Amino acid sequence: MKPTPGDIFAVYTPRLGAYTAVQVTALKVEGKSELACVLALDWVGPALPDTTAVATMAPATFNFFFWKDHSIHVWVSAEVPRGYTLVGHRPPLVVEDVNSYSGWPSGSALYSQRRWEAIPQAERDLFKQMDANPDKSAVLKLGDLEVRRSTQRLDADRLAAVPDLKVFEALPILTSVNADAPIPGLFDFIRRRPFVYESDVRNHGERRVDLRGANLSRLTLEVTGVHEVFLNEGLEHLSLFGQASPELKIHAEADGRWLTLITNNPAMVWSGLDALGELHVNSAREVDALGIVRRFPKLTGLRIWGAPGSLRNTAELAALPALDTLTLSDMFGITPDEFPGPEHFPDLGRLWLTSIPAELAAHVKKAYKNAARDGLDLSVRQPRKAEWLAENLDNPFRIWDGADNISAAQAKKAAALYRQARSAALKAASEELRADALVAALTPIVTTYTEGFNKLDARKPFLFTEEREHIYVALMGIFDAVDEKRRSTGATPAEPLNRDALVSVMDSIRDF
Repeated sequence: MKPTPGDIFAVYTPRLGAYTAVQVTALKVEGKSELACVLALDWVGPALPDTTAVATMAPATFNFFFWKDHSIHVWVSAEVPRGYTLVGHRPPLVVEDVNSYSGWPSGSALYSQRRWEAIPQAERDLFKQMDANPDKSAVLKLGDLEVRRSTQRLDADRLAAVPDLKVFEALPILTSVNADAPIPGLFDFIRRRPFVYESDVRNHGERRVDLRGANLSRLTLEVTGVHEVFLNEGLEHLSLFGQASPELKIHAEADGRWLTLITNNPAMVWSGLDALGELHVNSAREVDALGIVRRFPKLTGLRIWGAPGSLRNTAELAALPALDTLTLSDMFGITPDEFPGPEHFPDLGRLWLTSIPAELAAHVKKAYKNAARDGLDLSVRQPRKAEWLAENLDNPFRIWDGADNISAAQAKKAAALYRQARSAALKAASEELRADALVAALTPIVTTYTEGFNKLDARKPFLFTEEREHIYVALMGIFDAVDEKRRSTGATPAEPLNRDALVSVMDSIRDF
């Protein structure tokens, strides 16, 4: 279904237990894609709106955290997704140039706004005042270490510098707390800070982690040695690292219904989160769909990104009828006859398959053709033949092969730059055991690697945020291989490889 400018749609937002609304304000064609400009509206109701409610709807504005009377007005696919019901038509409420691209607004920002408004007004006012006029006076100063009152992020070096974390309660816009070493009282401190919405905590040494009462939206947690975790209400994303014990029990609001779990180990051995809403598996090698289905039978979203990887028992995904989102990327070992058909997923709104077997890609396009006409967001890209997989198992730039904005020659050259740098780095690692000498030996290798991408990008720029991240991650992979090589040769350096020095080399010469 294609909308008309002025159309107003309502969609059920489970997190609010209510309907929210959006308006289509414009249409355009960009390349081969038809796009709609969609505006989030301020209406929330227990049922679909009547004509009176439609007539009073206005653009929604958001001011949580660092947003200032922000509106959500974005270009999206012009195909109306499943679950969006046409409820009325009015002249577009906003007519403006829009440069943002996203998916159809689902009401999640309205939930975030409500969480913000639940914080006492005085604290929110102080937050906004500090954001508008940062106070640079020092709360802590120890040698070169300084913490200003307008500090937004604390890491382990600052946290460990004080005998009592209460000193940091004088930071009214602190939003991020992270540590990779044991910090006494850390989780209690996070619970007390109303604006800390993200935290990455590893190597903390605690057996019991209690975050009840915190205001976190995103948490990365190492679970090695942990036996029990209590998560706060409102947590949206949980990333787990380390070795989970079979004794580990994770407690969450609604047993995980509103949570997205992110892991690179789908073979779950711990308990809890039986009603998990969404699962993201990253850097997967071997994934058993049957194990996922048995462990998390109520999933509404499943994303599996391979390294590349192999998916076994794919037919078992049919036992997840509540799925509204299914994404596979760089996953193989899947035959067309075992991939479930659309009849198994009555609520599926998005099916994105990227870098999958060519035979499977052709099958899915045909099998889901009618569902796409009915509003399914279907994307099947970069079909791969067996020969491609054999050539690209060790290529971190394989995702570039077939990407819309990257030519085949550019993808091939990127892979060559990576392989040349990795080979030279491993040779250096076998010859230089001292950390400082190894940095000196790796410096020209990093220089050649970076200059290669400079030249690649010079003629027609294509290295943007995502591509820059790929280049950086590939370099970190080379450094990982160097460290592993040194360990395998029995080297016992006094200090680890100085990656910061080598990243500085890249930053000093890169043009992208």
